[in-house]
Amino acid sequence: MRRADRTGFTLLELLVALAIFSVIALVAWRGLDAVATTKLRLDAEAQSWRDLSLVFDRLGDDVGQSVNRPWRDGSGQAQPAFIGRSDDLARTKPALEFIRFARDRDPQRVAYRLQDGKLELLLWDSLDPAPTEQPMVLPLLNDIAQFVPTFLDGSNAWQPRWPAGASTPAAATLPRAVKITLARNGSAPIERVFALP
Repeated sequence: MRRADRTGFTLLELLVALAIFSVIALVAWRGLDAVATTKLRLDAEAQSWRDLSLVFDRLGDDVGQSVNRPWRDGSGQAQPAFIGRSDDLARTKPALEFIRFARDRDPQRVAYRLQDGKLELLLWDSLDPAPTEQPMVLPLLNDIAQFVPTFLDGSNAWQPRWPAGASTPAAATLPRAVKITLARNGSAPIERVFALP
């Protein structure tokens, strides 16, 4: 006796089809998850490089417009136009402090410091500030492990501090170049050299 043609699935066929679909869905989900995770990691890395590029552009612009104009601190003491520290003093004072030319105003005093893992830009309203004047503090980057400037002197030697060998602030000159070493937490240090005018 002949059986009638079947139009449906048996339970065993249905279970095998579900198992195959489950394996394919799992493989597809794992692949999609790996692609999404990689994209998020690449986006974060690209943003980190953009942030670093903007900071180095700002540093290069500021350093490239340095002027040799001494200034007076809040107590009236003369200070050199360009001050740099890469030792223990940079923990309490800005690592880089100088006078830059400003297009729309008088020359401006700017400084860069590393404080609590943040790279900050300090801007003063006046060149020779009053004793109580505080700078405007702008955060530039977070998660910074290292910010070290070094300075190229007239004999082409790198110095850890500036001014190097000047007896008075008026006798101090600008360095020929500034090398900035910047490292984020968990990343290798990046060095950039900026020539001064």
